[in-house]
Amino acid sequence: MEIPFVVNARKDTGLNNSKVGIWLFLASEVTLFGGLFSGYLFLRLYADYPWPERALPILPGLINTFILIGSSVTVVFAWAALKMREWRKFQVYMSITIACALGFMVLKAIEYNAKFSHHAVRISDSGPVEGYGILEGHKKKVVLEENGHLHVVHKENGKYPEESFDANRIVFEASEMTFTLTRPVHDTFVIEILKQAVKRDSKITLVEDYAVMDEDQIGKDGAEKTKVLEAGDELTTDALDKAEDVFLDSRAHDSAIRTNFEKASWAWIRDEKGIDQPGYNIIDLEVWKERRKEDNEKLTPLMIGAGSGITFKVEPALTLILEPSWMTSNGRNAEQLKLRDDTVIKGKMLESPMILGVDAIDFSFTAMRAKEQGLDSSAVIEKSWIVQEPQLKAIWENHQEWLKGETIRLAKKDREPSDLDRYRVTWQKIVAYGQVKEADPDADLAKMAEEQTLELPGWFDGFAGADHYNPEMAKHFPEVSIPRDKVDFEATFTPKWSTYYAIYFTITGLHGLHVIGGIVVLGYYLFFGRKMYDSNPEWLANRVEVGGLFWHFVDLVWIFLFPILYLM
Repeated sequence: MEIPFVVNARKDTGLNNSKVGIWLFLASEVTLFGGLFSGYLFLRLYADYPWPERALPILPGLINTFILIGSSVTVVFAWAALKMREWRKFQVYMSITIACALGFMVLKAIEYNAKFSHHAVRISDSGPVEGYGILEGHKKKVVLEENGHLHVVHKENGKYPEESFDANRIVFEASEMTFTLTRPVHDTFVIEILKQAVKRDSKITLVEDYAVMDEDQIGKDGAEKTKVLEAGDELTTDALDKAEDVFLDSRAHDSAIRTNFEKASWAWIRDEKGIDQPGYNIIDLEVWKERRKEDNEKLTPLMIGAGSGITFKVEPALTLILEPSWMTSNGRNAEQLKLRDDTVIKGKMLESPMILGVDAIDFSFTAMRAKEQGLDSSAVIEKSWIVQEPQLKAIWENHQEWLKGETIRLAKKDREPSDLDRYRVTWQKIVAYGQVKEADPDADLAKMAEEQTLELPGWFDGFAGADHYNPEMAKHFPEVSIPRDKVDFEATFTPKWSTYYAIYFTITGLHGLHVIGGIVVLGYYLFFGRKMYDSNPEWLANRVEVGGLFWHFVDLVWIFLFPILYLM
C-alpha cells in the first residue's frame, strides 16, 4: 500500500504530510520550551536567595553555540545537495552535521562532569543573621590513620590509594545499633556496615532474644514465646528480614483484634445504649471511655505485641565511615547517628571534617539577610567562621583590598560594584590574588584594580571551571578542613544544591535529548537513506528537509538558552 502525499503536496494545506506533521510537532515543542523558559523567569524573579549570575563557564557554551549554528548551515547544504541529486556532497555535509552534534554533546558532557565533581558547602554560623556563607571547591580524598585522624592523600600513578575515601564522610565509632522494624530496613546500609565490620574484625551480635507469641498459644496458661532470633546471633540482612516479617505479621494480627473490639464497642454504644451521636462527640463521653478501658484490659492477653526494634552490640567498637546522605541527623550529635531508615547507631563521633580545596567564597546570602535586617553586611561577614579561618581570611582581605580600588575606579564613571563583585570571590580572583602576592607580597591590589592591571586567568585556563589538576592553579586553592558542626549543607552543583541548577539541568538535559534525537534521525538518513534516494530522490530530500526543520529548532532553543543561562 502506497502512503499518499509523501512527496506531492496536499490540496488543502499545500504541504506534504511529513511537513504538516513536523510543523504541528514544532508547535508543541514551542509550548514545552516556552513553559520551561517561563518557569526559569519566575524562579529567578521570586527567588528568596541571591540568584547565581554568570555562574557557568562561558567558553563551552560559546563554542557549542557556533557548533550548532554551523550544523544548521551544513544540514541545509545536505538538503540542497539532494535537490541537485549529488549524493556524495549530501554524505559530506550530513557527516559534518552529525559530527557537530556529537561535538556539542562531548562539550556538554565535560560541562556536566565539572558540575558533578564540584562541591559547595553552606557554613553554619551562629551570627546575628540567619544567612550563611558558602565555600566552593574540590572535595579531597583521605585515609583514616590508626589514631583516628584523617590524612589527605593524592593520586599516585594516576590512582588514589585503595583505602582512601571522600573527605566529606562521617567517621563514627559504633558500639550499639538499633534497627527499627516498623519500616523496611535499608539493605544498602546493612551491607556496607557488615563489609566494614569484616574489614576491621568487629562482630555485631544481638543483645537479647527477639521472641513473639504464636497465635495458637495466645491466652493459654504457661504459653511461652517462640524465639525468632537468639541473643548472640550475628547481624545479617536475612536475620533482619526474618524479624521484620514476624513483626509485620504480629502487627497485622493485633490490628485485626483491635479493630474487632472497636467495632463491637461502636455497636454496643449505639444499639444497647441508644446513643446516636457523631463519633467525635461519642469519644468524649464517660461511658465510651469506660468501655474502652474494659476493652483494653481484655485486649492485652490477646495481643502478640512484638517489639518494634532490635538492638545489636558491636565488639570491639567499630569505626564506621558513612555517607552523609545516609543520615537524618547530619552527623552533629556526638553520641549517636540516625540513618534514613530510622536505624540508631550509638557510640561517639570521631574527627569528621569536610576537607575542601576552596576555589570560591560567597557571602551573597549573608549580605542579603543582613540588609533585610538593617545590619552592616561587612560587620556581619567579619564574624563568620570563614573569615576566622587563616587561609580564607587572607583571601578575603585580598579581595577587600581589590574591592577598594575597584570602587574608586567605578566611581569615576558614576558606577559602583555589584553585589557579585562585593561578596563573591571567584576562582579566577583567588588565582590572580595568589599569583600577585606570590610574586610580590607587598603588591598593592587596590592600585592594580584601579588601574585595571590585575590579570585574571583566561577562558582557556579554566575551560569548564577551576582546574584543580593544574598544579600552577591548584596551589592557590587553600586546603581547608571544615568542622562537621559547621557544615549546614553540602552538595555538588546538581539540582540538590539549588533551584537554579534544577532548572539548568532540566532545560539543558531536555535540549541534549533533542540533540541525541536529531543525531539518530539524521544519522538514519545518512547511513540508510540510499535505498530511499534510489527509489525517489525527492522522497529523501523531503525527509531531510523535515529533519532539518527540527534541527533548526534545536539550534534556536540553544540560541535562547546560551545568553539566559551563561551570560545573565
